[in-house]
Amino acid sequence: MQLITNKQPTPEEAAQDERARKRQAIGLSAARPTAKTVISQPPVDRERGALVWLSFLLLAGMLAVTAWLLLRNLQPGVAMTSAGVGQPSVLLRDDFVQPVLGLAPEVVTKEWAMGFVGDLYQIRIEQPGVLAWTTLGQIDLGAYRYDSSLMLTGSSADNSAWGYAGLLVRYQNDQNFYLFVVDGRGKFQVQAQENGNWRTLQPWSDSPLLATVGGENLLAVEDDGQQLRFYVGPELLFATNDLRLPVGDVGLLAGSRSQGTSRALFDWVQMTEIPLAR
Repeated sequence: MQLITNKQPTPEEAAQDERARKRQAIGLSAARPTAKTVISQPPVDRERGALVWLSFLLLAGMLAVTAWLLLRNLQPGVAMTSAGVGQPSVLLRDDFVQPVLGLAPEVVTKEWAMGFVGDLYQIRIEQPGVLAWTTLGQIDLGAYRYDSSLMLTGSSADNSAWGYAGLLVRYQNDQNFYLFVVDGRGKFQVQAQENGNWRTLQPWSDSPLLATVGGENLLAVEDDGQQLRFYVGPELLFATNDLRLPVGDVGLLAGSRSQGTSRALFDWVQMTEIPLAR
């Protein structure tokens, strides 16, 4: 007695039969001797599963903290900045290794020269009585602190000690700006030029905080909208409320007196957000 069934093989069974036929056609057994009739699933990797859950929990925690910080930032009196909660925000920094600011590229004239020298920015004054500068190309500045590292090179015994260099702020054009400069003999000065006319806010003054030729000076200017403050390192040298020029660009400059030359090397510049005066 013969039983006849109409059951059709599944695609998987058909594939297995085809593989078996091909093996037999070349003289092999229908299946590998070691092959299992039931294919088992890979064992569960408990350690991997634990790592997945840990990653999920860490991600959830990070999202929760981010949401809390964003909500906290909406509360009045709390400043969220790129430097951290309640810390000053660095608006920009350039160490001149791969320059990102709009400082003048290499320019050379008979009276002055400026440009990048390695990872420094140099302004060189070749003749007495010359002033040269370049700006950073910043607009729409709010309240800020502007810092730079400056070294005047040369010798205290030659005319280079009479050279000076420093920071330019509230720059409108070549006839309207404020400058804060130091020379190679440990003196500083603050001036304003308005419509081409010079006005001295702080005459040349000695400070034991200033380095002479060959030494580094960390200069800074703070502008909170109502007052300009001029620093060497953390120490305040001078402040003024006499702000006749509006907020403008900032820059670097160097110059020489009637009997001197100058070579100024700037190592980096940085601008940091500060509270706006009320």
